[in-house]
Amino acid sequence: MSKLSIAVFFLSCSTTILYAQETRNDTIKKEKLIEGVTIQGSVKKSSESNIISLQKKSVEVIERVGASQLEKQGVGDVSVAVTKATGAQKQEGSGQVFIRGLGDRSNATTMNGLPIPSNDPVYKNIDLSIVKTDMIDYVGLEKVYNPKMWGDMSGANIDIISKVYTGKPYFKVNLGSSVNANAINQNNFYLQNGPDYFGFKQINKPSNAALVNNGYVFKTSWADRAVFTPINSSLGIDFGRTFKVGEQGKLSVFGFGSFDNNYGYKEGIIRSVDNVGIAMKDLFGTEYSYATNSTGLINLNYKLNSNHNVKFVSNYIHTTEQKLENYAGYIRDTNENRAEETALLRRANYKTNDLFINQLAGEHKIASPLKLYWNLGYNRLDSRRPDRMQNISIYNQRTDSNYFGASNPGANHRYFDKLIENDYVGDIHADYEINENVKLTFGYNGRYKESDFRATQFNFRINTSQGNYYLNPGDYGSFFNATNYAAGLFDIVTFRGDIKWNPETALVPQFCNSEVLNNAGYANLDYKFSDRFTAQIGLRYDNLDQKIEYSTSITEGTVEKNYSKILPALNLKYSVNDTNNLRFSASKTYTTPLLLEVAPYEYEEVDELSFGNPALYPSDNYNADLKWEWFPRKGEVISVTAFGKYIQNPISRVTVNSSSNSVSFVNIGDQGHVFGVEMEFRKDLYQNNNTRIYTFLNGTYLNTKQDLDREKVVAETTTSYSNTISIDPSTSSDKMQGASDFLANVNLGFEQKWGSQNAFDLVVSYSHISDNIYAIGYASKGNLVDKAINVLDAVAKVKFANGIGFSVSGKNLLNPSFKRVQENTNGDVSVRDYKKGTNIGVGVSYEF
Repeated sequence: MSKLSIAVFFLSCSTTILYAQETRNDTIKKEKLIEGVTIQGSVKKSSESNIISLQKKSVEVIERVGASQLEKQGVGDVSVAVTKATGAQKQEGSGQVFIRGLGDRSNATTMNGLPIPSNDPVYKNIDLSIVKTDMIDYVGLEKVYNPKMWGDMSGANIDIISKVYTGKPYFKVNLGSSVNANAINQNNFYLQNGPDYFGFKQINKPSNAALVNNGYVFKTSWADRAVFTPINSSLGIDFGRTFKVGEQGKLSVFGFGSFDNNYGYKEGIIRSVDNVGIAMKDLFGTEYSYATNSTGLINLNYKLNSNHNVKFVSNYIHTTEQKLENYAGYIRDTNENRAEETALLRRANYKTNDLFINQLAGEHKIASPLKLYWNLGYNRLDSRRPDRMQNISIYNQRTDSNYFGASNPGANHRYFDKLIENDYVGDIHADYEINENVKLTFGYNGRYKESDFRATQFNFRINTSQGNYYLNPGDYGSFFNATNYAAGLFDIVTFRGDIKWNPETALVPQFCNSEVLNNAGYANLDYKFSDRFTAQIGLRYDNLDQKIEYSTSITEGTVEKNYSKILPALNLKYSVNDTNNLRFSASKTYTTPLLLEVAPYEYEEVDELSFGNPALYPSDNYNADLKWEWFPRKGEVISVTAFGKYIQNPISRVTVNSSSNSVSFVNIGDQGHVFGVEMEFRKDLYQNNNTRIYTFLNGTYLNTKQDLDREKVVAETTTSYSNTISIDPSTSSDKMQGASDFLANVNLGFEQKWGSQNAFDLVVSYSHISDNIYAIGYASKGNLVDKAINVLDAVAKVKFANGIGFSVSGKNLLNPSFKRVQENTNGDVSVRDYKKGTNIGVGVSYEF
């Protein structure tokens, strides 16, 4: 049976401002004076040649990936877009990225210069894979700090610049379809019961009154739901138009809306082993996945006259993710008789995110030397995991029977959580040109964010013995139902108590509430010593006030922290000649821990349990860069950068010295460092009339090291408000967690144009990421290490003068195995091993 899925769209309203904000102008005006007449034109900031031109002229070190390049490569989301920049890698299984070996907590994400919240409480930054490249002009990767940027970063600030309309009016429709080879080859494809195709159906936690009065009141089934024809589809529209307003005014409108979905399937092993390789879990199984993304954006840019401009951006992103996992094998304390018993584990996870990003900004030329810029934002996040289900049972081969093990009640559960964040951000700054060689910038940043995270896990405690009940592992509802609950075969409990006998306490959710207030003032001085030598020196003062209140299964309490940071920065640029630049930069920044890295809340996955550390505190980072750039021709650049970072009190994920294989987060030593060299090469290899063969490639070598200090960790986590965390590293130092020694991206493109507006593009892209540490180990139980991986993608696109376009793409063509090993002293043990499958897609577009 086949099902034709047509994705229908929606459009929402959003906001942002700022026509110019210097480095973030959508267009660069070019003027030529002819006998007193000024002729003005504009070029797209997203074009490759213009991005390289800006890089050449800027006093600050900038690196950008433009929409034009991304379209040629068939890149659909910002997480992949960032990996096309030098020194960036994407973490497998998420949309998070590492920059120069530093992970999520060390980076920052902004949109049009203002911070935006994460869509997941586990991470600091938004999952960049949910941000579509069709709605942006470019992605800026700001790896060198200047005081106008927010100070909480050490890897990079990723700035997403939303698209502002320029040019002739247009309306464009994009349709696409693709298949994942793993998913389409399954005879049957399964997902959990409850969620719908478009992802807008919300599953709510049962009310307390219903639970107290009726007990088992869950509406969704435990049984897997069959899905027919797992074919991915996408539909997108975007449009732009300009309206004249009065004598001098101009209103530009850009709109974007899209829906897409993605089916995935993988199978492989999941293991958890001790220091000699003896398994605590040894499972083989399957994971079915389904994700949706519905996005709407409106961008209004109103130019009142040549001196005043206002911009409003509103962006709504709704995403869902389903994962249905079924594993079989061994689980310690569940099936100790491995000769006769097999442990069965089923886990169905559903995650929904609703993110609103609203911005209003302006630029005003007050007088000839003075310009004023302001940018205000309000963001709201509603992130939920409604109705996560887990079951663990045992199959006995000898008796051909199924039953539950004598384990804790949490083995079988339903879980609901909700994170609500309200985020208010703002920036106001002014540029004052003292003369043509001196410019002073001074401003204020402010941010207030309130977070409310609540979670309830309903555990099902078995009250009857084996042989007294019927259990079908294909549908655990055969046992967990209202009839058996009424008969007393099982109870529903939370970590606070039984909902039948102690509902007032049992139904109080676990919670973590956080309030963060960030106030900052900054000043920058640009001084042009000569036509070739320019210096920028700046200073920023950051005050961060944070209050966290929590009540979890571990403990309850309140943590209040206040930090003040003084952050100097220096940027030097020397133009050796018209085609060569030398740059030097030095700065200080800091890195704060995440909410769930601080809050003592247990966060559980199939193969890992993590918990926060209230004693965690920020690390300080001292950064230096030396860069050489060569611009042989228009649109070409070759550069080499040497960089270093000295980190005081680095934060790291560690495996805790315990029998549970848990991980937590600590300031693992007094110091750490990152040294590296980056190379970027963008060059036309062959060009003849309308034919062009080109390449853009980059590579990064990293050397990282951090202290591993057991005494420091024990001393700093032994407090009145935290539990002691014990680690036992086998060495006194190791590499930084998450850092790969070598990263590379190689892209080869072919472009052919004919006629007036006909074009064909073919781009082949290869990426390499070397081994990197996922978590620091202890004693003879080694580090968890993600092994090297190689990825190959290809996309071909043709566009005709009549507005019709076609594309064919292949993603993950090599289909490598993702492998994670535990490097014990007696040999490596494989703990994760799977393949994601190749994606083949086609698309068609029409521009009116």
